[in-house]
Amino acid sequence: MTTGRNTVLDWLRALAILMVVTVHTWSLSHIDSTAYPVLALCYKLFYQCGVPLFVLISGALQLSTPVSSIRLYYRKRYIRILVPFIFWSIIVYALSCIAGKYAEVQTLPDVLTHYLPYLLTNRINEAYWFMGLIIVLYGLTPFLQRALAPCSRKGLILICMTWLCFLVAKAYFPSLYLLQYTSRLTHFLGFYILGYLLYREWGDVWQPRTNKVVVTVSNNSFMTYLMHMIFITPLYMLLGFDGAQAPLWQCALAPLSVTLIVVTLSTLIAVTLKRLLPTTHTYLGIN
Repeated sequence: MTTGRNTVLDWLRALAILMVVTVHTWSLSHIDSTAYPVLALCYKLFYQCGVPLFVLISGALQLSTPVSSIRLYYRKRYIRILVPFIFWSIIVYALSCIAGKYAEVQTLPDVLTHYLPYLLTNRINEAYWFMGLIIVLYGLTPFLQRALAPCSRKGLILICMTWLCFLVAKAYFPSLYLLQYTSRLTHFLGFYILGYLLYREWGDVWQPRTNKVVVTVSNNSFMTYLMHMIFITPLYMLLGFDGAQAPLWQCALAPLSVTLIVVTLSTLIAVTLKRLLPTTHTYLGIN
């Protein structure tokens, strides 16, 4: 396991945020998947790896760092993710109210009283479902770390192989009685442990050259995740793109192009805020 900065994780995190943003640039493009099935399949194969990759990276880092105090670990990790989450969710919620997204929210008292219920039921931003997952995984981390640390390489591989067999069984035999009671957490917990295995055993096998752009995108990926939905629909409107009527070449280029623009804008905003707020920028999700 590498002890310094792992450049592989920077590249993977930058790639993961591109994938996650592409999930929503594709879904909001209104492209008819039945009209262009090959294109839809290519995009799906690309963006479906985004969240698993983020979970894998989180497992690599969190499970590999010894937890000396559970209380201090929870305080540090949850402040680091919940404060930016609440801040950006308020921004996204306010903009959504101004845009008239919620028919039942018409007055200022409506805005104030609906925020918390919408946050807890994931009605502010569909991408925020990942926050619930990462909160639970962080909660399990100190206990997983103590359970996995004594495991040998073969033991960890056996755990991951068992989880992989579970995924295959669930994909091909979803009606099996026991599999009906498994949750999304079970699905992603394996990626969390797999990330730990790969990082612990082979984390220093290959280190690509450091790239400043990649490191910057990687460092600010959490803020990009929290705020990226703000830009997507306005960008499509600005570009005049209508996925329902656009030709194939435009449908092929538009979602990925908007992804690159969104990530660039978010990263520039993060860099600017970091300069303006040198001591408090971490509360916005900026590293």
